[in-house]
Amino acid sequence: MEKINSGIEGFDKLSYGGLPEGRAYLVSGEPGTGKTIFSMQYLVHGLNNGEKAIYISIDEKPEHVIKDCEALGWDLHHFLENGQLQIIDITNYFSSTNAPIKHSKKITHVVEDILGYVNTTGATRLAIDPISPLIFSDSEYTDVIEYIRHLIFALEDNTKCTTLLTSYVPVGSDKVSSMGIEEFAASGIIVLRLVRSNNKRIRTVGIRKMRGTRIDLTEYSFEILPSRGIVLRQPI
Repeated sequence: MEKINSGIEGFDKLSYGGLPEGRAYLVSGEPGTGKTIFSMQYLVHGLNNGEKAIYISIDEKPEHVIKDCEALGWDLHHFLENGQLQIIDITNYFSSTNAPIKHSKKITHVVEDILGYVNTTGATRLAIDPISPLIFSDSEYTDVIEYIRHLIFALEDNTKCTTLLTSYVPVGSDKVSSMGIEEFAASGIIVLRLVRSNNKRIRTVGIRKMRGTRIDLTEYSFEILPSRGIVLRQPI
């Protein structure tokens, strides 16, 4: 199986050479653990190597993503201007103010449009941040599950894209996804955590599962540095 470089310094050694190509991977963690930075660093690495990439935002404005990347030293404007990068806001699909529409139809439209973006642009790297929109109501839980399963399977079956999907985890929870289905449908789980060590909090990263490759289950601390982004340090 072909593998691709994640662009995360020190991370690819955990999967013995990179991410198996063409799969969808869950990046989970509570707020502040670095999920969006992990995803953007993955995309930026591909862009710097001439690949095309798409970042799909569901609950953050694209201009905020661009400014946050600039603060880290990643200028996305060149890639946006030459068409290598697309930043797409699909918040309107999930807005409660939209005209009523059957959820099954809405789910189909979301998935078909995302596949269309990937296949039309020829993107090889995709990040969806997050996969399960927080603006679904509790009464629509089954529709969220259908959306997640449909999306992951469609991406892996119908594109040549390697995808990162972020998922929120409640603070202090042992869960690895917000809805409890993402970890079963995705081909891999990358867990980011905030842990207490020597009276301070540190960020850590570890791989919980990854199909198609052996993995190192060791959890590593990491820093977020200007221009470099996430850099793995020592095991914990």
